[in-house]
Amino acid sequence: MTRRALLTALLTLPVVAQAQDAMAAVMAALAAVRESGARFVEEKDIPEIEGLLTSRGTLSWRAPDRLEKRTTEPFQERLLVEGDRLLLERPDRDIHQDIALDTAPEIRPLVEAIRATLAGDAPTLHRYFSIDFSGDLARWRMVLTPLSVRVLAAVQRIVLEGEGGAVLVVETQGREGRNRMMVTPSR
Repeated sequence: MTRRALLTALLTLPVVAQAQDAMAAVMAALAAVRESGARFVEEKDIPEIEGLLTSRGTLSWRAPDRLEKRTTEPFQERLLVEGDRLLLERPDRDIHQDIALDTAPEIRPLVEAIRATLAGDAPTLHRYFSIDFSGDLARWRMVLTPLSVRVLAAVQRIVLEGEGGAVLVVETQGREGRNRMMVTPSR
């Protein structure tokens, strides 16, 4: 190793350690939240469509693994993940799908991006994603890049932003556009 490379490594080591400590603090704060509810506004930017598609609804979380998203506008939809099952209901289209996550390897990482974050489960996040963490407990940002080539073909990255033990923004960037969900926790 050259002197320059060694010096660069030594100078960046404290920054990497600080980011790891900050991420550990955020994961602990998230893990401490055993149950929560929130409202959301989601904007979908789809290249084939002019303008944003906006939806609204509620989110609920109950540790260790129950996550529910209920869309109320502009249509009714329920997405429930509990354990290793995913349930999707869309009454206006007569859709009722119950999926075992073990049979959907391209879906599980997307579910775990949110669920493992809310659970403060860093090992699960590391299993499915490369993680770029910045910030501190007061205001943080994680960029998740899928490790699976199959998932990466659909979703290039997931950006989560939050404060303390609350996730406030979830943005997914993929081949079919960008989704940005702004979350307002219930008090």
